[in-house]
Amino acid sequence: MLEANKSVVFEKVFSLYNRNLLKRHFHSFRVSGLDFLFNKNIDLPLIIYCNHSSWWDGLIAFQISHETNLNSFVMMEEKQLKSLFLFRKLGAFSVVRENSREALQSIKYAANLLRENSNSTLWIFPQGEILPNDLRPLRLYNGLSKIIEKVEKCFVISLSMRYEFLGEFKPQIFVKIGKPETISVAQAFNAKTLTENLAERLTENLDELKNDVINQNLTAYKSIF
Repeated sequence: MLEANKSVVFEKVFSLYNRNLLKRHFHSFRVSGLDFLFNKNIDLPLIIYCNHSSWWDGLIAFQISHETNLNSFVMMEEKQLKSLFLFRKLGAFSVVRENSREALQSIKYAANLLRENSNSTLWIFPQGEILPNDLRPLRLYNGLSKIIEKVEKCFVISLSMRYEFLGEFKPQIFVKIGKPETISVAQAFNAKTLTENLAERLTENLDELKNDVINQNLTAYKSIF
């Protein structure tokens, strides 16, 4: 697997490039639920799991991480990371889901990152591929639950992204961050059951985001730009 090779200097330079890139392609970028990320308790690591409907998702995640000063890592498909190798300097590491042995190696690596530093955050797209936002049912890989099992105790948050044309030439970015949940692994831990529960929470978050946009209920959405 390809491990992360974080560089604080590169992150700062990339954040300027990324912000300008997003501003060139999107009319606005608004996020609901940022308070917890700004005031995160450093005693427990954090896992943020997201829907995956666009190539832009990873750049959106990076910008939110930068704005809230998170020490973030992200799991990426190895074939993508090989072509975007500089992302390793932003905290990206690889996974090969088609190979169970290599996938387990990535799961162990992710769990170790979180256990070694309680101030770390893992971003993960457990659908494993780009899919339409409104596709139901939402299906997640079990890797997310297996990471949680190995970490044993952590904060877990669902995060939904949506891109909409609302009367402007360029689309707008909307992000809804769910309520943080502390998960402690019990003796009767079942990865499949937890995966199903997490999929339900992400589905609810996606549906709430869609309704907020449709009904223009956007007062809670903070403008990133």
